[in-house]
Amino acid sequence: MLLYREKIREILNSRHKLEFHINHKPLDKDTMNKKIFVETLEVLKNIEDRRDFMEDELGLDMTTYEDKFMQVIENLFRLAFNDSQVALIKLYLYELVPDKEWDGTITVEEKEKEKQVKFKTPTDVWKVLKKLEDK
Repeated sequence: MLLYREKIREILNSRHKLEFHINHKPLDKDTMNKKIFVETLEVLKNIEDRRDFMEDELGLDMTTYEDKFMQVIENLFRLAFNDSQVALIKLYLYELVPDKEWDGTITVEEKEKEKQVKFKTPTDVWKVLKKLEDK
């Protein structure tokens, strides 16, 4: 962070001869949780893609090796999310994303009505999970 501040200071000083202070505001907890969640889902999708590639192209089945790691990750999800949320995470990772025919939406019940919502990216998943937080 210090490096960025110095670079910003250098750029501003080169253009404006004014006194200024650079303050750093840390991300709020919800924003940080979203960032970590999105990164985690992206990495898990990459792991699944790599596992599929190794099986299809190299004939190596890594499932038994990775199962214990995936079990730990799912348990951590269970600590952070309710059962409905964990089920949606698993649906996204293991069923919907590999389906090339999927349109990127799911149907959720909102205010006693069914509604189509985007569910194609980890950010979309986060938004849906936040709506199900209190249920």
